[in-house]
Amino acid sequence: MNIQAEQTNQLDQSIYNFIKQVMPMTLTNGNNALNQDNHRCDTMAYAKQILDQYFPLSNGSHQDVCSYVIYYKQLLAFFADGTQSGLAQPRQFVALTGHKCEPSSIVLKNNGFHVEVSLDRSGENGCHDLAGVDDVQVEAALMTIVSSNQAASQCSWTSLISGQAGKGNKQFTSKDGNEYDL
Repeated sequence: MNIQAEQTNQLDQSIYNFIKQVMPMTLTNGNNALNQDNHRCDTMAYAKQILDQYFPLSNGSHQDVCSYVIYYKQLLAFFADGTQSGLAQPRQFVALTGHKCEPSSIVLKNNGFHVEVSLDRSGENGCHDLAGVDDVQVEAALMTIVSSNQAASQCSWTSLISGQAGKGNKQFTSKDGNEYDL
């Protein structure tokens, strides 16, 4: 097996493993199988576990983060005790919306898939979360591997919190200051 084929196989396996983990919870949530209070706690914890697994911090957990800021093109997570941590792999942070000191969303990328973490302390979920995380959405282009009834060119996102899918392209600012369209 040549190196390129092996890398492609590893990428395909990584995406498959990610989908295999994400799909059961989003399908359960999309069917409103959980009551609202448990739904919020369970799905937020689940979404942060996904962040810890695929976008780990150098130190600590996304579960314990109080705020996220962008500092010199790096994502920093601040904790209640005043400590901070960057991503274990800093290149995974690719874009944001809002201001660097108080982003309204951050975009992370791992093996070709994107995850958007929406931050809104006054949002439906964000007002209950220590870091103000209101939603965590997965770029649903991944989901086309599982769901073939969606056109491959359509860009859609699936929420790890609500399980709902939304269509449409999104615009962000890359960490370099350029446009970052998905």
